[in-house]
Amino acid sequence: QQARIQQIIDENLDRLRMPGVLSVRPGFRMRDGWITDERAIVVTVASRTDAVASVLERAQTDAGASELPGTLDGVPVDVRTASPAKAAQLAELAAPSARAELREPPPAPDQGGVPVFPDERVLDTERTLARVPPPEATETLAKPAKERLAYTAPPATPLKPVSGEIELELSASPDSGWAVLSAFLAGTQKSLTVGLYDFTSAHVLDRFETAVAGKQVVFVLDHPAKNPTADQTDDQTVANLKKALGSTFEQAWALERADPHASAWIFPSAYHIKVAVRDSNTVWLSSGNWNNSNQPDIDPVHNPGDAAEARTRDRDWHVVIHDAALAKTFESYMKHDYAVAEQHQAPASAALETELLAQPLAETPPFDHFTAAETITDQVTITPVLTPDPGVYVDAVRALIESASTSLHLQFQYIEPPSKPTDASAPFSALIDSVIARQKAGVEVRVIMSEFESAGYLEQLQQLGLDVVHNVRLQNNVHNKGIVVDGSRTLVSSQNWSTAGTLENRDAGVIIDSARVAAYYDGIFQHDWEHLATQHARED
Repeated sequence: QQARIQQIIDENLDRLRMPGVLSVRPGFRMRDGWITDERAIVVTVASRTDAVASVLERAQTDAGASELPGTLDGVPVDVRTASPAKAAQLAELAAPSARAELREPPPAPDQGGVPVFPDERVLDTERTLARVPPPEATETLAKPAKERLAYTAPPATPLKPVSGEIELELSASPDSGWAVLSAFLAGTQKSLTVGLYDFTSAHVLDRFETAVAGKQVVFVLDHPAKNPTADQTDDQTVANLKKALGSTFEQAWALERADPHASAWIFPSAYHIKVAVRDSNTVWLSSGNWNNSNQPDIDPVHNPGDAAEARTRDRDWHVVIHDAALAKTFESYMKHDYAVAEQHQAPASAALETELLAQPLAETPPFDHFTAAETITDQVTITPVLTPDPGVYVDAVRALIESASTSLHLQFQYIEPPSKPTDASAPFSALIDSVIARQKAGVEVRVIMSEFESAGYLEQLQQLGLDVVHNVRLQNNVHNKGIVVDGSRTLVSSQNWSTAGTLENRDAGVIIDSARVAAYYDGIFQHDWEHLATQHARED
């Protein structure tokens, strides 16, 4: 069908080429804000000016006099208005140039990225070219030339499962995450080793400074654009910690390609890990950063007055694992990252401060209830899964998914299929394929993603075979990256589902074999599916 629709488009390009029509491609029809399984010709228009609005009105009523038809050869024409990000993307497609290369790799969905469709045809070249920023506006996007270093893992540190009777502390944000993290930090006796993407929360900083005073701290931190909810920048966090902790604080900026503090790079777009090891015997691991979105200073479980703020904070899963063997594995990895990064720090004067464009504050529907943190001791098996260690995450998570016989529940900030599948992205594509295979095998598949999973990304997943119409819902403020299989096995992790997140960046997770652990996180998932997630997607 896709090929037939492309043929119809090719045969009618002149009919579709009219002022205000930016592009055309095969896709799926949207109805009432949600994707259907009906194939369509997707037409993207520049804006809802009076002229274009008139065209839209006539097209949507199938008026025969309209230049933009409601159908072509029996295929519906689905008209969408380009967001600024989509218009900019089409402008670059219309005028491929060195300036466009500065935007590679394209931004992730949560950073304003929109999906790429290789078969999309740009029609209104004049209008799209007008949206290309002048050279001076894009020069700051250029990344300084850096040496790329080969990734290495710490020697003699196999990523093997641990089994036994292990104590675990289970929590989720915005319900109970901060109380658990605060207590974890306060319990530090000798040392803390941390790998983190973002640390911009004042209340976490205050607790951290008090908890680790006089203890040995090793810290590897990325330098992302400033989070819209930040109390201070990552640079200011580090400056405060150096002043407060002195010689007991050892810190290095992660070797990420765009990081102005790093003179070489290993990780192409993020040092995205969220792990802390306390006293070489306990691990805190999460999908969330130490910022106000992921670790809000609220306690809606015990304070009903915090319920309103919880609706604008992020859904994340966290786990504290009391196991020395696992702790030493993660600590070895982070200390190795520190040792390598410490040799490639750029002069302080090279640092540049960047900020994300603040997104409108998103809000979920009211929570039905909040889930308290829970501490359990259970006979469990825990498997560490790190990237970019070759094959570790993708092989283990694919096996986890393929083991599903009754239910497969996934909650991710987004799923970003490769726009042009390659050998390099194939292991990530295999993860998506494994979910679709479980769906076809009759397993109950439910997928929750955030508001950043726009209509175009949903179309891509539908094209691959995922039943988006019935098995997917979107929930504002999802930052989680978790899976529950058959009510018995759970993935808690920081890996976003993209090629970079599953294969290239530094990320960490654990697969926990325990029905008690699965019941905890699946209970939260079911709450979100029933009460917070909906079927309405924004246009690209």
